[in-house]
Formats: sequence, C-alpha cells, structure tokens
Amino acid sequence: MNEELDKKLVEAFPLLYGDRYASMQSTAMCWGFPGDGWFDIIWDLSSKLEPIIQKFIDDNPNLSCSNCACDKDKHYACKTKTPGKCLSIHVDPTSEEEPPDNYRACFCDAYVSNHPKASQVKEKWGGLRFYMTSGSDEIYDLINKATALSCKTCEECGSPGEERDTSWVHTLCDDCCENWDEIRAKRWNG
Repeated sequence: MNEELDKKLVEAFPLLYGDRYASMQSTAMCWGFPGDGWFDIIWDLSSKLEPIIQKFIDDNPNLSCSNCACDKDKHYACKTKTPGKCLSIHVDPTSEEEPPDNYRACFCDAYVSNHPKASQVKEKWGGLRFYMTSGSDEIYDLINKATALSCKTCEECGSPGEERDTSWVHTLCDDCCENWDEIRAKRWNG
C-alpha cells in the first residue's frame, strides 16, 4: 500500500495499528499493508474494530502490560494517561537463594496496554489476511466478512476482481490482470 494510505490508516486507528512501526522481533505489522485496491475494505474493517477495542480498554482499565506482563498499577504514574517504568520486584520461584537474592526487578521502560491489536495485515492466496494479537467472536466475524469481500475485489485498483494465477495467486480485475507484468515491474523498480 502506498505510504499516504498507510499513514492514514495508522493515524485514524491508533489502537488497532499501535504496533505498525514496531520492530520485526515483536510484530509482523512492520511490513505494512497489502495493495491499494483493498484500502476501502481495510478502512471499513478498521472503523468497526477501533470502537470495539476502545470499549475493551474502557471495560478493562487495569490491563497488564504487553511489554512485561506486570499489572498496570505496578508502573510509575499508573493513574495517568502515559504510565512509565515498571516498578515491580518479583520473587524468582526457581531460585534457591534466600531473600533478597531471590528477587528480580522488572526493567520495562513503559506501560503498553495489552489490548487486541493488528499483528499482521497481508495478502495470501488472493485474499486479505488480517491477524490480531487477540480478539472476540465479534472481531473475528468482521474480519471474515472483510476477507470474503477481498476475494471479489482487485487488490490493485479496488474494482470487482477474481482469483487469477499470475505465477502467484492474486485477486485482480481484467485490466490489472492484463497489465500485471507492468504493475509488478513498477512495484519492484519503485
């Protein structure tokens, strides 16, 4: 997906795409989004998922930290909008040492809410694949509907499309399929 559309999604849905610029060691969102043609499908899905995630956060104000798994109230300034370093000290259950030698400190730098987030959005076998860190039946039903719609929508331009074998399975309209070699060359050559 082009940079402008990618940025638009990330800015409009910060809870869902909070890991977009995280490292590849922690998420596959670092690879971005699939073709521009599915932008409307992804936007529509995202606009439905973001309020569900916000409600989850509102209903669960003390979610554990996704960085360190410690409770939110263990983080410095936990009652503020931006809790900081974790202040937890844990007893190491595997240690045979006596206190205080069996304690370990948590070195998490900042609280990151452990709410459902997109972990990968990609194309596979001609369809949209939208993976979440966690979710509910409602979330997965919405994702399944978006996936079904993507299988009938050209991933390049958004026109009605169908599965095409271009040495790789893609969902393309007649025009994009006919011009696939040019489209692919542009993508690879920048």
